[in-house]
Amino acid sequence: MDNPLTTILTVNYNTSDFIELMLYAFEKLTYYPYKVIVCDNYSSDKEILKIAKVAQKYSNVEVIFREQTQAGSIGHGEAMDLLVSKVESPYFVTMDADCTFLAKDWDKKLISKINGNIKSIGTALPENKVNHKPLDFPLVFAVLYETNTFKKLHPSFMPGDIKQDKSKDTGWQIREKYLSNGYKGIVFKGINTRYAKDTPFDNVLCAVYYFKDTLIASHFSRGSSYGAAKYNNRWLFKIPYFSRFIRKYIGLKEKQQWINLCYSIIDKEAPK
Repeated sequence: MDNPLTTILTVNYNTSDFIELMLYAFEKLTYYPYKVIVCDNYSSDKEILKIAKVAQKYSNVEVIFREQTQAGSIGHGEAMDLLVSKVESPYFVTMDADCTFLAKDWDKKLISKINGNIKSIGTALPENKVNHKPLDFPLVFAVLYETNTFKKLHPSFMPGDIKQDKSKDTGWQIREKYLSNGYKGIVFKGINTRYAKDTPFDNVLCAVYYFKDTLIASHFSRGSSYGAAKYNNRWLFKIPYFSRFIRKYIGLKEKQQWINLCYSIIDKEAPK
């Protein structure tokens, strides 16, 4: 894709199944010309082969292979900074690998809201009983940015000291620089299915996002570990040793449920 309007950026670390879903969604639901750049952070040789095979199905997908210096937020931040440096299109989108858009013409809907004041639009954390991150500005799960403003402000995706301040995780600088320079972002309405029902994902722990009452996206969360960290609030999952296998079993089951639900929604949206 020589002249995409949008470049979509994501990082792979044990998440090739999710990225396969994401690429399928983009092909079925995107309105404007786009390209995708995936940065593989080297989780395993097997994962490298899987992500390369997935990317080969599409003519507009590029994969960069690197080995992160540290796991977790630091490795993710390094990869995102590298990816943004390669963007030349008017807009770009940051995606967590285990997140996908679900609405037809999602890109057209989002780009139409960018103006002189609004320079980003997308997801934040859904409201929880305890929130460690600001909810007034989009975070990196699924966010569209206007490229010129981002490159002018030049924020890094690198985290701060999250042991001291949990709000300074991957991409925290973006909010700081945008708001201090008079720019705003539009945040989707987020629902945590742990606390609210009446969504297409009632039987899966995940985040569901709406834009003007339209289902726009969903985020499985903790996808590289099968969502295991999401299940720590139940007594069964606190039993030493045994709980690790239970969490993995439930995580794998819910992962496949979430992926299947997303495919079903995408296939219903695509003909619209």
